[in-house]
Amino acid sequence: MKRLFFTLILASMLCSLYAVSPSGTLPVLYIQTENNAPITSKEDYINATYYLDNKGLSDYQSIGSKAQPLNMEIRGRGNYTWRDFDKKPYRIKLADKQPLLGMTKSKHFALLAHADDSKGFMRNTIGFQLSKLIGMTWTPTAKPLEVVLNGDYIGLYFLTETIRVDKDRVNIVEQEDEATDPMAITGGWLVEIDNYREDPQVIITEGDRYNTETAFTYKTPEVLSSAQEQFLKEEMERINTLVYGDKNSEELWKHLDMDALARFYIVQEMTDNYESFHGSCYLYREMGEGEKWHFGPVWDFGSAFNRSKSQYIFEGDVWHNHWIPEICKFPAFIKHVKQVWNTFVAANYNDIYTYIYQQRDLIASAAASDAKRWPQYGNADLSSRVQKVSNRLHANAEWLNEQWGNTDLPDIPGDNPIYNPSEDIVTSMYVWQNGQKVEYNIAEVDSITFAEKENGIIVKAKVPETWKGTIYVWIWGDGISDDEHVAMKQDDWYVFVHDGEELNIIFKNGEGWTGHPNQSEDIYTTHSTCYILTQEGEEKAAATEVDCGH
Repeated sequence: MKRLFFTLILASMLCSLYAVSPSGTLPVLYIQTENNAPITSKEDYINATYYLDNKGLSDYQSIGSKAQPLNMEIRGRGNYTWRDFDKKPYRIKLADKQPLLGMTKSKHFALLAHADDSKGFMRNTIGFQLSKLIGMTWTPTAKPLEVVLNGDYIGLYFLTETIRVDKDRVNIVEQEDEATDPMAITGGWLVEIDNYREDPQVIITEGDRYNTETAFTYKTPEVLSSAQEQFLKEEMERINTLVYGDKNSEELWKHLDMDALARFYIVQEMTDNYESFHGSCYLYREMGEGEKWHFGPVWDFGSAFNRSKSQYIFEGDVWHNHWIPEICKFPAFIKHVKQVWNTFVAANYNDIYTYIYQQRDLIASAAASDAKRWPQYGNADLSSRVQKVSNRLHANAEWLNEQWGNTDLPDIPGDNPIYNPSEDIVTSMYVWQNGQKVEYNIAEVDSITFAEKENGIIVKAKVPETWKGTIYVWIWGDGISDDEHVAMKQDDWYVFVHDGEELNIIFKNGEGWTGHPNQSEDIYTTHSTCYILTQEGEEKAAATEVDCGH
Protein backbone atom coordinates (compact mmCIF):
# COMPACT_ATOMS: atom_id res chain seq x y z
CA MET A 1 0.00 0.00 0.00
CA LYS A 2 2.82 2.40 0.88
CA ARG A 3 4.55 1.59 -2.40
CA LEU A 4 1.35 2.35 -4.31
CA PHE A 5 0.91 5.60 -2.37
CA PHE A 6 4.43 6.81 -3.16
CA THR A 7 4.06 5.71 -6.79
CA LEU A 8 0.93 7.85 -7.10
CA ILE A 9 2.67 10.79 -5.44
CA LEU A 10 5.64 10.43 -7.81
CA ALA A 11 3.33 10.22 -10.84
CA SER A 12 1.50 13.34 -9.66
CA MET A 13 4.81 15.20 -9.23
CA LEU A 14 5.96 14.18 -12.69
CA CYS A 15 2.67 15.30 -14.26
CA SER A 16 2.98 18.65 -12.50
CA LEU A 17 6.59 18.97 -13.60
CA TYR A 18 5.77 18.50 -17.29
CA ALA A 19 2.33 20.16 -17.39
CA VAL A 20 2.13 23.39 -19.33
CA SER A 21 1.02 26.47 -17.42
CA PRO A 22 -0.29 29.87 -18.53
CA SER A 23 2.45 32.29 -19.51
CA GLY A 24 1.34 34.99 -17.07
CA THR A 25 1.47 37.64 -19.79
CA LEU A 26 -2.24 37.56 -20.65
CA PRO A 27 -5.44 37.26 -18.61
CA VAL A 28 -6.56 33.69 -17.97
CA LEU A 29 -10.15 32.45 -18.28
CA TYR A 30 -10.81 29.57 -15.91
CA ILE A 31 -13.80 27.38 -16.87
CA GLN A 32 -15.17 24.47 -14.83
CA THR A 33 -17.95 22.39 -16.34
CA GLU A 34 -20.58 20.83 -14.11
CA ASN A 35 -19.32 17.47 -12.81
CA ASN A 36 -16.23 17.88 -15.04
CA ALA A 37 -18.42 17.00 -18.02
CA PRO A 38 -16.64 16.92 -21.40
CA ILE A 39 -17.82 19.34 -24.08
CA THR A 40 -18.94 17.08 -26.93
CA SER A 41 -21.75 18.92 -28.70
CA LYS A 42 -21.96 21.96 -30.98
CA GLU A 43 -25.72 22.18 -30.50
CA ASP A 44 -26.31 21.67 -26.77
CA TYR A 45 -24.88 23.91 -24.06
CA ILE A 46 -23.74 22.40 -20.78
CA ASN A 47 -23.59 24.21 -17.44
CA ALA A 48 -20.32 25.60 -16.19
CA THR A 49 -18.76 28.30 -14.02
CA TYR A 50 -15.98 30.72 -14.88
CA TYR A 51 -13.80 33.52 -13.65
CA LEU A 52 -11.39 35.83 -15.48
CA ASP A 53 -8.08 36.48 -13.73
CA ASN A 54 -6.26 39.56 -15.03
CA LYS A 55 -2.96 38.20 -13.65
CA GLY A 56 -2.14 41.62 -12.26
CA LEU A 57 -2.20 43.25 -15.70
CA SER A 58 -3.48 46.81 -15.31
CA ASP A 59 -5.05 46.92 -18.77
CA TYR A 60 -7.62 44.27 -17.81
CA GLN A 61 -10.29 43.79 -15.16
CA SER A 62 -10.72 40.54 -13.24
CA ILE A 63 -14.29 39.23 -13.28
CA GLY A 64 -15.41 36.70 -10.68
CA SER A 65 -12.85 34.77 -8.66
CA LYS A 66 -11.79 31.25 -7.79
CA ALA A 67 -13.75 31.52 -4.55
CA GLN A 68 -16.78 33.07 -6.24
CA PRO A 69 -17.00 31.92 -9.86
CA LEU A 70 -19.85 33.06 -12.09
CA ASN A 71 -22.34 30.94 -14.01
CA MET A 72 -22.14 30.30 -17.74
CA GLU A 73 -22.95 27.74 -20.42
CA ILE A 74 -20.56 26.36 -23.02
CA ARG A 75 -20.72 24.26 -26.18
CA GLY A 76 -18.56 23.52 -29.19
CA ARG A 77 -18.64 25.63 -32.35
CA GLY A 78 -17.25 25.58 -35.88
CA ASN A 79 -17.21 22.92 -38.59
CA TYR A 80 -13.76 21.94 -39.83
CA THR A 81 -12.09 23.46 -36.76
CA TRP A 82 -14.37 21.49 -34.42
CA ARG A 83 -14.10 18.24 -36.33
CA ASP A 84 -10.41 18.00 -37.19
CA PHE A 85 -8.52 19.48 -34.25
CA ASP A 86 -7.95 18.44 -30.65
CA LYS A 87 -7.65 22.07 -29.63
CA LYS A 88 -11.34 22.94 -29.92
CA PRO A 89 -13.20 26.24 -30.41
CA TYR A 90 -16.15 27.01 -28.11
CA ARG A 91 -19.24 29.16 -27.87
CA ILE A 92 -19.97 30.59 -24.41
CA LYS A 93 -23.09 32.18 -22.96
CA LEU A 94 -22.68 34.01 -19.67
CA ALA A 95 -25.49 34.11 -17.11
CA ASP A 96 -25.17 37.90 -16.98
CA LYS A 97 -23.70 40.47 -19.36
CA GLN A 98 -20.06 41.18 -18.62
CA PRO A 99 -17.39 43.46 -20.19
CA LEU A 100 -14.87 40.66 -20.73
CA LEU A 101 -11.40 42.05 -21.55
CA GLY A 102 -12.94 45.52 -21.77
CA MET A 103 -15.31 44.62 -24.60
CA THR A 104 -18.88 45.89 -24.71
CA LYS A 105 -21.01 44.07 -22.13
CA SER A 106 -22.60 40.92 -23.50
CA LYS A 107 -23.51 37.36 -22.63
CA HIS A 108 -22.37 35.98 -25.98
CA PHE A 109 -18.77 35.31 -27.01
CA ALA A 110 -16.72 32.75 -28.91
CA LEU A 111 -13.42 31.24 -27.82
CA LEU A 112 -11.56 30.76 -31.09
CA ALA A 113 -8.68 28.28 -30.88
CA HIS A 114 -7.08 29.07 -34.26
CA ALA A 115 -5.42 25.66 -34.22
CA ASP A 116 -5.56 25.85 -38.01
CA ASP A 117 -3.71 29.19 -38.11
CA SER A 118 -0.04 28.50 -38.81
CA LYS A 119 0.44 32.16 -39.74
CA GLY A 120 1.39 33.35 -36.26
CA PHE A 121 -2.28 33.59 -35.21
CA MET A 122 -2.52 36.54 -37.60
CA ARG A 123 -5.24 35.51 -40.05
CA ASN A 124 -8.30 36.79 -38.17
CA THR A 125 -6.17 39.33 -36.31
CA ILE A 126 -5.20 41.07 -39.55
CA GLY A 127 -8.53 40.54 -41.30
CA PHE A 128 -10.54 42.06 -38.45
CA GLN A 129 -8.21 45.04 -38.11
CA LEU A 130 -8.27 45.73 -41.84
CA SER A 131 -12.06 45.69 -41.67
CA LYS A 132 -11.95 48.33 -38.94
CA LEU A 133 -9.38 50.45 -40.75
CA ILE A 134 -11.30 50.40 -44.02
CA GLY A 135 -14.48 51.53 -42.29
CA MET A 136 -16.86 48.56 -42.17
CA THR A 137 -19.95 49.45 -40.11
CA TRP A 138 -19.17 46.90 -37.38
CA THR A 139 -16.36 44.40 -36.98
CA PRO A 140 -16.13 41.78 -34.20
CA THR A 141 -13.49 42.54 -31.60
CA ALA A 142 -11.17 39.66 -30.74
CA LYS A 143 -8.69 39.77 -27.85
CA PRO A 144 -6.12 37.15 -26.82
CA LEU A 145 -6.23 35.36 -23.49
CA GLU A 146 -5.26 31.95 -22.12
CA VAL A 147 -7.75 29.31 -21.05
CA VAL A 148 -7.78 26.66 -18.34
CA LEU A 149 -10.64 24.17 -18.76
CA ASN A 150 -11.43 21.79 -15.91
CA GLY A 151 -7.93 22.32 -14.51
CA ASP A 152 -6.20 21.69 -17.84
CA TYR A 153 -4.31 24.49 -19.58
CA ILE A 154 -5.63 24.44 -23.15
CA GLY A 155 -3.59 27.28 -24.58
CA LEU A 156 -3.85 30.64 -26.27
CA TYR A 157 -7.37 31.55 -27.40
CA PHE A 158 -9.02 34.62 -28.87
CA LEU A 159 -12.13 35.81 -27.06
CA THR A 160 -14.29 37.07 -29.90
CA GLU A 161 -17.57 38.93 -30.18
CA THR A 162 -20.04 36.72 -32.04
CA ILE A 163 -22.05 37.98 -34.99
CA ARG A 164 -25.59 38.58 -33.82
CA VAL A 165 -28.33 41.20 -33.97
CA ASP A 166 -27.68 43.58 -31.09
CA LYS A 167 -27.47 47.36 -30.66
CA ASP A 168 -23.71 46.97 -30.10
CA ARG A 169 -23.14 44.47 -32.92
CA VAL A 170 -25.31 44.17 -36.04
CA ASN A 171 -27.54 47.08 -35.13
CA ILE A 172 -30.83 46.31 -36.89
CA VAL A 173 -34.35 45.41 -35.78
CA GLU A 174 -34.45 41.90 -34.33
CA GLN A 175 -37.14 40.28 -36.43
CA GLU A 176 -39.52 37.94 -34.65
CA ASP A 177 -39.62 34.25 -35.54
CA GLU A 178 -42.55 33.15 -37.71
CA ALA A 179 -43.71 36.71 -38.43
CA THR A 180 -46.37 37.19 -41.11
CA ASP A 181 -47.03 40.94 -41.22
CA PRO A 182 -45.86 42.23 -44.64
CA MET A 183 -43.85 45.10 -43.13
CA ALA A 184 -42.39 43.03 -40.28
CA ILE A 185 -40.91 40.42 -42.62
CA THR A 186 -38.87 43.04 -44.51
CA GLY A 187 -36.26 43.05 -41.70
CA GLY A 188 -34.13 42.84 -39.83
CA TRP A 189 -32.42 39.95 -41.54
CA LEU A 190 -29.04 38.43 -40.73
CA VAL A 191 -28.04 35.62 -43.10
CA GLU A 192 -24.89 33.77 -44.10
CA ILE A 193 -23.80 32.49 -47.48
CA ASP A 194 -22.92 29.00 -46.29
CA ASN A 195 -20.86 26.16 -47.71
CA TYR A 196 -22.46 23.58 -45.41
CA ARG A 197 -25.90 22.03 -45.82
CA GLU A 198 -26.71 21.21 -42.21
CA ASP A 199 -28.45 24.37 -40.99
CA PRO A 200 -31.93 25.74 -41.76
CA GLN A 201 -31.44 27.44 -45.11
CA VAL A 202 -33.02 29.01 -48.15
CA ILE A 203 -31.36 27.75 -51.34
CA ILE A 204 -31.40 29.30 -54.79
CA THR A 205 -29.80 28.29 -58.09
CA GLU A 206 -27.09 30.69 -59.17
CA GLY A 207 -26.85 31.84 -62.77
CA ASP A 208 -23.33 30.59 -63.43
CA ARG A 209 -22.50 27.94 -66.03
CA TYR A 210 -22.59 25.18 -63.41
CA ASN A 211 -26.03 26.12 -62.01
CA THR A 212 -24.41 26.21 -58.59
CA GLU A 213 -26.67 26.19 -55.55
CA THR A 214 -26.24 29.11 -53.18
CA ALA A 215 -27.34 28.42 -49.60
CA PHE A 216 -28.37 31.21 -47.22
CA THR A 217 -28.41 30.16 -43.58
CA TYR A 218 -30.72 32.49 -41.67
CA LYS A 219 -29.50 33.58 -38.25
CA THR A 220 -32.19 36.17 -37.50
CA PRO A 221 -34.98 35.21 -37.51
CA GLU A 222 -34.24 31.61 -36.58
CA VAL A 223 -37.61 30.02 -37.44
CA LEU A 224 -39.39 31.20 -40.58
CA SER A 225 -43.04 31.44 -41.44
CA SER A 226 -43.92 30.65 -45.05
CA ALA A 227 -44.18 34.41 -45.66
CA GLN A 228 -40.66 35.00 -44.30
CA GLU A 229 -39.23 32.13 -46.31
CA GLN A 230 -40.85 33.41 -49.48
CA PHE A 231 -39.58 36.96 -48.83
CA LEU A 232 -35.99 35.83 -48.26
CA LYS A 233 -35.96 33.58 -51.30
CA GLU A 234 -37.44 36.26 -53.56
CA GLU A 235 -34.90 38.82 -52.31
CA MET A 236 -31.94 36.55 -53.01
CA GLU A 237 -33.30 35.48 -56.40
CA ARG A 238 -33.83 39.13 -57.39
CA ILE A 239 -30.25 40.03 -56.48
CA ASN A 240 -28.99 36.91 -58.25
CA THR A 241 -30.85 37.84 -61.45
CA LEU A 242 -29.44 41.36 -61.36
CA VAL A 243 -25.89 40.11 -60.65
CA TYR A 244 -26.02 38.03 -63.82
CA GLY A 245 -27.80 40.74 -65.79
CA ASP A 246 -26.83 43.97 -67.55
CA LYS A 247 -23.50 45.15 -66.12
CA ASN A 248 -24.23 48.77 -66.95
CA SER A 249 -27.55 48.78 -65.12
CA GLU A 250 -27.91 50.64 -61.80
CA GLU A 251 -30.77 48.40 -60.64
CA LEU A 252 -28.57 46.06 -58.57
CA TRP A 253 -27.39 48.92 -56.38
CA LYS A 254 -30.99 49.68 -55.37
CA HIS A 255 -30.98 46.35 -53.55
CA LEU A 256 -27.31 45.88 -52.62
CA ASP A 257 -25.12 48.39 -50.76
CA MET A 258 -22.22 48.99 -53.17
CA ASP A 259 -20.04 50.77 -50.63
CA ALA A 260 -20.31 48.05 -47.95
CA LEU A 261 -19.57 45.38 -50.56
CA ALA A 262 -16.54 47.27 -51.92
CA ARG A 263 -15.01 47.58 -48.45
CA PHE A 264 -15.79 43.95 -47.60
CA TYR A 265 -14.31 42.80 -50.91
CA ILE A 266 -11.08 44.80 -50.57
CA VAL A 267 -10.40 43.22 -47.16
CA GLN A 268 -10.81 39.74 -48.67
CA GLU A 269 -8.45 40.59 -51.53
CA MET A 270 -5.81 42.10 -49.23
CA THR A 271 -5.72 38.91 -47.17
CA ASP A 272 -6.20 36.78 -50.31
CA ASN A 273 -9.02 35.00 -48.50
CA TYR A 274 -10.16 32.96 -51.48
CA GLU A 275 -12.91 31.21 -49.49
CA SER A 276 -14.56 34.47 -48.47
CA PHE A 277 -17.57 34.44 -50.80
CA HIS A 278 -17.89 30.67 -50.46
CA GLY A 279 -18.86 30.39 -46.80
CA SER A 280 -18.97 32.35 -43.53
CA CYS A 281 -20.06 35.31 -45.65
CA TYR A 282 -22.65 37.48 -43.88
CA LEU A 283 -25.31 39.87 -45.16
CA TYR A 284 -27.90 41.88 -43.23
CA ARG A 285 -30.93 44.05 -44.01
CA GLU A 286 -32.84 46.54 -41.89
CA MET A 287 -36.63 46.55 -41.69
CA GLY A 288 -38.47 48.69 -44.21
CA GLU A 289 -39.40 48.91 -47.86
CA GLY A 290 -36.53 50.00 -50.08
CA GLU A 291 -33.85 48.95 -47.57
CA LYS A 292 -30.67 47.43 -49.07
CA TRP A 293 -28.73 44.30 -48.24
CA HIS A 294 -25.28 44.98 -46.78
CA PHE A 295 -22.28 42.64 -46.94
CA GLY A 296 -20.63 42.09 -43.55
CA PRO A 297 -19.51 41.75 -40.89
CA VAL A 298 -16.27 39.94 -41.78
CA TRP A 299 -15.69 36.69 -39.96
CA ASP A 300 -13.56 33.74 -41.08
CA PHE A 301 -10.09 34.27 -42.57
CA GLY A 302 -9.08 30.60 -42.38
CA SER A 303 -7.92 30.51 -46.01
CA ALA A 304 -5.99 33.78 -45.92
CA PHE A 305 -2.29 34.27 -46.73
CA ASN A 306 -1.85 30.81 -48.22
CA ARG A 307 -0.28 31.76 -51.55
CA SER A 308 1.70 34.35 -53.43
CA LYS A 309 -0.86 36.67 -54.96
CA SER A 310 -1.05 36.77 -58.73
CA GLN A 311 -4.80 36.76 -59.28
CA TYR A 312 -8.10 37.83 -57.75
CA ILE A 313 -9.64 35.63 -55.07
CA PHE A 314 -12.31 34.32 -57.43
CA GLU A 315 -9.82 33.25 -60.11
CA GLY A 316 -8.27 29.80 -60.19
CA ASP A 317 -11.32 27.82 -59.03
CA VAL A 318 -9.91 27.09 -55.57
CA TRP A 319 -13.43 27.49 -54.18
CA HIS A 320 -16.59 28.70 -55.84
CA ASN A 321 -17.07 32.33 -54.83
CA HIS A 322 -20.74 33.24 -55.10
CA TRP A 323 -21.65 36.41 -57.04
CA ILE A 324 -18.37 38.30 -56.72
CA PRO A 325 -16.86 37.20 -60.08
CA GLU A 326 -19.91 38.68 -61.84
CA ILE A 327 -20.14 41.74 -59.61
CA CYS A 328 -16.54 42.62 -60.51
CA LYS A 329 -17.69 42.97 -64.13
CA PHE A 330 -19.80 46.01 -63.18
CA PRO A 331 -17.79 49.14 -64.15
CA ALA A 332 -19.53 51.19 -61.45
CA PHE A 333 -18.48 48.70 -58.76
CA ILE A 334 -14.83 48.55 -59.82
CA LYS A 335 -14.72 52.35 -60.02
CA HIS A 336 -15.93 52.53 -56.43
CA VAL A 337 -13.47 49.82 -55.33
CA LYS A 338 -10.62 51.91 -56.73
CA GLN A 339 -11.86 55.02 -54.91
CA VAL A 340 -12.07 53.21 -51.57
CA TRP A 341 -8.70 51.55 -52.15
CA ASN A 342 -6.83 54.78 -52.86
CA THR A 343 -8.39 56.52 -49.86
CA PHE A 344 -7.42 53.59 -47.62
CA VAL A 345 -3.84 53.46 -48.93
CA ALA A 346 -3.33 57.17 -48.33
CA ALA A 347 -4.89 57.27 -44.86
CA ASN A 348 -4.58 53.89 -43.15
CA TYR A 349 -2.29 51.47 -44.96
CA ASN A 350 0.73 51.90 -42.64
CA ASP A 351 -1.45 51.48 -39.55
CA ILE A 352 -2.00 47.77 -40.13
CA TYR A 353 1.70 46.98 -39.74
CA THR A 354 2.00 48.88 -36.48
CA TYR A 355 -0.93 46.83 -35.22
CA ILE A 356 0.57 43.53 -36.42
CA TYR A 357 3.83 44.06 -34.56
CA GLN A 358 2.00 45.15 -31.39
CA GLN A 359 -0.12 42.00 -31.47
CA ARG A 360 2.95 39.84 -32.12
CA ASP A 361 4.65 41.20 -29.00
CA LEU A 362 1.44 40.92 -26.96
CA ILE A 363 0.96 37.19 -27.60
CA ALA A 364 4.60 36.07 -27.88
CA SER A 365 4.94 34.36 -24.49
CA ALA A 366 1.44 32.88 -24.59
CA ALA A 367 2.11 31.51 -28.09
CA ALA A 368 5.22 29.77 -26.75
CA SER A 369 3.15 28.14 -23.99
CA ASP A 370 0.50 27.21 -26.55
CA ALA A 371 3.14 25.56 -28.75
CA LYS A 372 4.28 23.43 -25.81
CA ARG A 373 0.69 22.41 -25.09
CA TRP A 374 -0.15 21.78 -28.75
CA PRO A 375 3.14 21.07 -30.56
CA GLN A 376 1.23 19.78 -33.58
CA TYR A 377 -0.49 23.17 -34.02
CA GLY A 378 1.52 25.78 -32.17
CA ASN A 379 3.42 28.69 -33.66
CA ALA A 380 6.64 28.19 -31.75
CA ASP A 381 8.53 30.32 -34.28
CA LEU A 382 6.02 33.15 -33.90
CA SER A 383 8.26 36.04 -34.91
CA SER A 384 9.36 34.54 -38.24
CA ARG A 385 5.82 33.53 -39.15
CA VAL A 386 4.43 36.96 -38.36
CA GLN A 387 7.14 38.50 -40.50
CA LYS A 388 6.28 36.17 -43.38
CA VAL A 389 2.63 37.19 -43.12
CA SER A 390 3.59 40.86 -43.07
CA ASN A 391 5.65 40.30 -46.17
CA ARG A 392 2.82 38.47 -47.89
CA LEU A 393 0.30 41.17 -46.95
CA HIS A 394 2.58 43.81 -48.45
CA ALA A 395 3.04 41.73 -51.61
CA ASN A 396 -0.74 41.34 -51.88
CA ALA A 397 -1.18 45.08 -51.53
CA GLU A 398 1.47 45.77 -54.16
CA TRP A 399 -0.31 43.47 -56.63
CA LEU A 400 -3.68 45.09 -55.89
CA ASN A 401 -2.16 48.54 -56.20
CA GLU A 402 -1.05 47.65 -59.71
CA GLN A 403 -4.69 46.91 -60.53
CA TRP A 404 -6.44 49.71 -58.63
CA GLY A 405 -3.93 52.30 -57.44
CA ASN A 406 -3.07 55.75 -58.71
CA THR A 407 -0.13 56.39 -56.33
CA ASP A 408 2.86 54.39 -55.10
CA LEU A 409 2.28 52.11 -52.12
CA PRO A 410 4.02 53.29 -48.92
CA ASP A 411 6.84 51.17 -47.51
CA ILE A 412 6.18 49.06 -44.43
CA PRO A 413 6.95 51.26 -41.41
CA GLY A 414 9.20 50.43 -38.49
CA ASP A 415 12.42 48.50 -38.11
CA ASN A 416 11.00 45.11 -39.08
CA PRO A 417 12.78 43.90 -42.22
CA ILE A 418 10.81 42.43 -45.07
CA TYR A 419 11.08 38.65 -44.95
CA ASN A 420 13.37 37.29 -47.66
CA PRO A 421 12.21 33.79 -48.63
CA SER A 422 15.54 32.95 -50.26
CA GLU A 423 17.08 32.82 -46.79
CA ASP A 424 14.92 29.82 -45.89
CA ILE A 425 15.58 27.62 -48.90
CA VAL A 426 16.34 24.09 -47.70
CA THR A 427 19.32 22.23 -49.14
CA SER A 428 18.81 18.83 -47.54
CA MET A 429 16.19 16.48 -46.16
CA TYR A 430 16.07 13.39 -43.97
CA VAL A 431 14.85 10.01 -45.13
CA TRP A 432 14.51 6.95 -42.90
CA GLN A 433 15.75 3.72 -44.49
CA ASN A 434 15.49 0.47 -42.55
CA GLY A 435 15.27 2.32 -39.27
CA GLN A 436 18.22 4.62 -39.96
CA LYS A 437 17.99 8.38 -40.49
CA VAL A 438 19.92 9.35 -43.61
CA GLU A 439 20.50 12.94 -44.68
CA TYR A 440 20.40 13.65 -48.39
CA ASN A 441 21.53 16.69 -50.28
CA ILE A 442 18.74 17.84 -52.57
CA ALA A 443 21.04 17.72 -55.59
CA GLU A 444 21.86 14.06 -54.89
CA VAL A 445 18.34 12.72 -54.37
CA ASP A 446 16.95 10.83 -57.34
CA SER A 447 13.92 9.21 -55.81
CA ILE A 448 12.38 12.32 -54.32
CA THR A 449 12.10 15.64 -56.10
CA PHE A 450 11.61 19.10 -54.68
CA ALA A 451 9.98 22.35 -55.58
CA GLU A 452 11.25 25.41 -53.75
CA LYS A 453 8.52 27.58 -52.26
CA GLU A 454 8.89 30.88 -50.48
CA ASN A 455 8.09 29.31 -47.11
CA GLY A 456 10.09 26.09 -47.40
CA ILE A 457 9.90 23.23 -49.87
CA ILE A 458 7.43 20.85 -51.38
CA VAL A 459 8.46 17.23 -51.19
CA LYS A 460 7.22 15.00 -54.00
CA ALA A 461 7.78 11.35 -53.14
CA LYS A 462 7.10 8.81 -55.89
CA VAL A 463 5.51 5.45 -55.19
CA PRO A 464 6.46 1.85 -56.12
CA GLU A 465 5.57 0.14 -59.38
CA THR A 466 2.84 -1.81 -57.59
CA TRP A 467 0.92 1.43 -57.29
CA LYS A 468 -0.82 3.31 -60.07
CA GLY A 469 -0.65 6.73 -58.46
CA THR A 470 1.53 9.13 -56.56
CA ILE A 471 2.07 10.38 -53.06
CA TYR A 472 1.29 14.07 -53.00
CA VAL A 473 2.62 16.64 -50.58
CA TRP A 474 1.59 20.22 -51.18
CA ILE A 475 1.04 23.66 -49.78
CA TRP A 476 -2.63 24.57 -50.21
CA GLY A 477 -3.58 25.12 -53.82
CA ASP A 478 -0.29 23.86 -55.26
CA GLY A 479 -0.92 20.15 -55.83
CA ILE A 480 1.74 18.33 -57.84
CA SER A 481 1.81 14.87 -59.36
CA ASP A 482 3.92 12.61 -61.52
CA ASP A 483 3.23 9.39 -63.39
CA GLU A 484 6.78 8.04 -62.98
CA HIS A 485 7.57 5.54 -60.25
CA VAL A 486 10.57 4.46 -58.22
CA ALA A 487 11.01 1.97 -55.42
CA MET A 488 9.37 3.14 -52.21
CA LYS A 489 8.60 0.15 -50.06
CA GLN A 490 6.34 -0.08 -47.05
CA ASP A 491 8.16 0.29 -43.71
CA ASP A 492 11.49 1.48 -45.09
CA TRP A 493 10.83 5.01 -46.40
CA TYR A 494 9.72 8.03 -44.49
CA VAL A 495 8.75 11.38 -45.94
CA PHE A 496 9.99 14.42 -44.04
CA VAL A 497 7.86 17.51 -44.56
CA HIS A 498 9.85 20.65 -43.89
CA ASP A 499 8.54 23.92 -42.46
CA GLY A 500 5.23 24.76 -40.84
CA GLU A 501 3.33 26.07 -43.81
CA GLU A 502 -0.02 24.31 -43.40
CA LEU A 503 0.67 21.28 -45.56
CA ASN A 504 -1.81 18.76 -46.88
CA ILE A 505 -0.66 15.21 -47.60
CA ILE A 506 -2.51 12.50 -49.49
CA PHE A 507 -1.26 8.95 -49.98
CA LYS A 508 -2.93 7.77 -53.15
CA ASN A 509 -3.23 4.34 -54.78
CA GLY A 510 -4.68 4.97 -58.23
CA GLU A 511 -7.24 7.53 -59.32
CA GLY A 512 -9.97 8.99 -57.13
CA TRP A 513 -10.67 11.60 -54.52
CA THR A 514 -10.64 11.48 -50.73
CA GLY A 515 -13.06 8.86 -49.44
CA HIS A 516 -12.50 6.46 -52.31
CA PRO A 517 -10.99 3.05 -51.37
CA ASN A 518 -7.77 3.82 -53.22
CA GLN A 519 -6.87 7.04 -51.41
CA SER A 520 -6.06 7.92 -47.83
CA GLU A 521 -7.82 10.59 -45.86
CA ASP A 522 -6.21 14.01 -46.10
CA ILE A 523 -3.44 14.51 -43.57
CA TYR A 524 -3.18 18.13 -42.41
CA THR A 525 -0.05 19.33 -40.70
CA THR A 526 1.33 22.70 -39.72
CA HIS A 527 4.70 21.61 -38.39
CA SER A 528 7.84 19.80 -39.45
CA THR A 529 6.96 16.14 -39.33
CA CYS A 530 7.65 12.67 -40.68
CA TYR A 531 5.29 10.08 -42.15
CA ILE A 532 5.75 6.40 -42.93
CA LEU A 533 3.74 4.50 -45.52
CA THR A 534 1.91 1.87 -43.44
CA GLN A 535 -0.28 0.26 -46.05
CA GLU A 536 0.06 -0.32 -49.78
CA GLY A 537 -1.47 -2.53 -52.43
CA GLU A 538 -5.12 -2.80 -53.39
CA GLU A 539 -6.61 -1.65 -50.10
CA LYS A 540 -6.98 1.93 -48.93
CA ALA A 541 -3.66 3.70 -48.58
CA ALA A 542 -2.58 4.80 -45.12
CA ALA A 543 0.25 6.68 -43.48
CA THR A 544 1.30 7.20 -39.88
CA GLU A 545 3.09 10.15 -38.31
CA VAL A 546 6.26 9.14 -36.50
CA ASP A 547 8.93 10.79 -34.39
CA CYS A 548 11.44 12.44 -36.68
CA GLY A 549 14.15 12.38 -34.08
CA HIS A 550 15.43 15.81 -35.15
